[in-house]
Amino acid sequence: MTTPTSSCTSLATMRTGIVFFTVVALVACASLADHHIEKKEIADKTFLQKQRNILRLLYGILQPNLFKDQMEEGLNYNPKENIDKYEDPKVVWKFMSLWETGTVSKWEPFSLYKKPHWKLTIALFDIFYFAKDYDTFYKTALWAKGKVNPKMFYYTISVAIRHREDTKDILLPPPYEVYPFFFAKSDVIQMAEKYRMKDVDDPNHHTHIITVNQTWTNMDQKLSYFTEDPGLSTFVMHYGHLYPTWFNFTLYGHHIDHWGRQFYYTQKMLYNNYFLNRLSHNMPDVEPFVYTKPIKTGFYPKMMYHNGQEMPPRPKGMTVTNFGKYYITEVKNYERRILDAIDSGKVYDVNMNPLNLYDGDHGLEYLGLMMGGSKNSPNYYMYGSLMHLYLKMIGWVTDPQHTLGLPPSALEHPDTVLRDPVYYQVFKRMDHFFQKYYDRLPHYTHEQLGFEGVKVENLDVGKLYTYFEPFEFSLDNAVYVKTDDIPKVDIGVRQWRLNHKPFTYKLEMTSEKATDVYVKVFLGPKYNHLGKEYDMNERRHYFVELDTFPYHVQAGKTVIERNSDDFSVISPDPDRYRTMYKKVQDAFDGKTQYYIDRTIKKCGYPANLLLPKGQKGGMTFTLFVIVTPYIKQDEHDNEPYDYKSVTYCGVGHGRKYPDDKPMGFPLDREIQIDEFYTPNMYFKDVNIFHKSYEELTPTTH
Repeated sequence: MTTPTSSCTSLATMRTGIVFFTVVALVACASLADHHIEKKEIADKTFLQKQRNILRLLYGILQPNLFKDQMEEGLNYNPKENIDKYEDPKVVWKFMSLWETGTVSKWEPFSLYKKPHWKLTIALFDIFYFAKDYDTFYKTALWAKGKVNPKMFYYTISVAIRHREDTKDILLPPPYEVYPFFFAKSDVIQMAEKYRMKDVDDPNHHTHIITVNQTWTNMDQKLSYFTEDPGLSTFVMHYGHLYPTWFNFTLYGHHIDHWGRQFYYTQKMLYNNYFLNRLSHNMPDVEPFVYTKPIKTGFYPKMMYHNGQEMPPRPKGMTVTNFGKYYITEVKNYERRILDAIDSGKVYDVNMNPLNLYDGDHGLEYLGLMMGGSKNSPNYYMYGSLMHLYLKMIGWVTDPQHTLGLPPSALEHPDTVLRDPVYYQVFKRMDHFFQKYYDRLPHYTHEQLGFEGVKVENLDVGKLYTYFEPFEFSLDNAVYVKTDDIPKVDIGVRQWRLNHKPFTYKLEMTSEKATDVYVKVFLGPKYNHLGKEYDMNERRHYFVELDTFPYHVQAGKTVIERNSDDFSVISPDPDRYRTMYKKVQDAFDGKTQYYIDRTIKKCGYPANLLLPKGQKGGMTFTLFVIVTPYIKQDEHDNEPYDYKSVTYCGVGHGRKYPDDKPMGFPLDREIQIDEFYTPNMYFKDVNIFHKSYEELTPTTH
């Protein structure tokens, strides 16, 4: 349900949360990460010009260039006439030959699951990526905007900016303000268009805020605060920009450490967070997707594309069939080959040379590359891309041969895939393969788990509170504007999202000597949906990683205090588009300074979803801490990972994963109870209380 309201207050100044006051005590020793001397630098005018260029380029994403200088540069440039300005001239001719055929229209719904879209996207990325310098890249982008599909343009330029050396420090505005169609329901978009039409001839500034009140018609929709959270979809998009499955390491000269392992662990963490929120509603675990059974879960996205087409719903009770050029038996063949690889311990590369699946940690890397459908898989054509085939199979179920001309489903976009409850059923099917692999690995011994001389004495954390708060974002990019009208268009949506009261944990440990350690903190369930306590081997599957950091402890006692705002896995809310632009423009005009700060985690799990919802009277969860030896992996271990949370977003190009332990250690393998518990571990039960927005004030105890 949507309710229109009008206000004279700018969206940027609206209150979006509760202010809490917390006192954080000084810690006894410095974190190893704090040894990095220079964390940020003042941006010069050259950089500020780049940052402003990109912000202006992404305004009015559906329209040609709106700013006069960009409009003129775009009209006066043509890649074919500047072929010498690209590292490989062939990429220009390849793109032009594909684009000029018109196989992808400007206004059709874009999806990488469509082969013509996928091919043109890579060709467009190539002319962005292989531009010899920033000036050529920028002019190419100005030329392309307004000519190619706007969603394709937005996706491709975002990936290029992440991977070019001369643009990697540029920050992109939040995607829910660049392309709001996938973050606001269709009735909200239509209301925004009505407001724009009403004000089109009015010279005065108007602010319109459309309020959304959530209603539920089934149990799955009770989790919409999680599945439809704008920050969560932003994270999935950002991850996809960093690690596109089509990104060929050799061709683009990149090396990504742990691509396959990171793919699985990130998917696992997303699912576990979803599961903990299901438990908060006393809902059971998800059943895996099965080919032969009707899909019990229907889904009505209530979203529209920029051309006005509605994203297709899926009635409950549908059964998958052959789709496109694929037969279900082909998908099963891919599954059989991967299961054979797990059973035999052998994966075959493109030359049919066997690779050992149980040689160190290479096996999990191979498995992740194969299941994730990376072009860097040992043998893409033999093992396929099961995760994508599952999503395509179900996404096309209402029109499997495209005879009805339906647009892509929610499962075919990273921006919307988490909204569909069936996605989590698909993950459960994929997870079966990984668990089968893990079951073949030996359990950790007492020696592997322990840390001689180190003991965790106590973990202290108070009551934890969650609540729903209003959250607003701009819909300006969903409506058409003239250049002169930009300052007076101010349309936004206000909806509710989950958040938590900031909290602090205090960790006390002793060590026989001064040493470098790695601290990991997890949160997991204690009871199942029926109130029965899990045993350790059951609940280890559902823990989420909250915080991980290196630390230097002194001989004797060490006390570490960490505030939830500083947890390693989270990403704070990005600045609103208007706020970003003002900061850059003010710095460009010399009114203030703008900092390039690579410690800010732009890619990470959304901070507001750090804790599951819990329950009104309190719900018991378990915190688990393990302290392990810190073993240096790379000379750059303590430097910022270029805007990334390592746990959820990996290390990116050219960096080593900073931990010698497997992701999820020590909960990733079956637990041998009589060898598991060691002094460097600690378990602590905590209660999460869900309160109303009004109940939580700075005086809450």
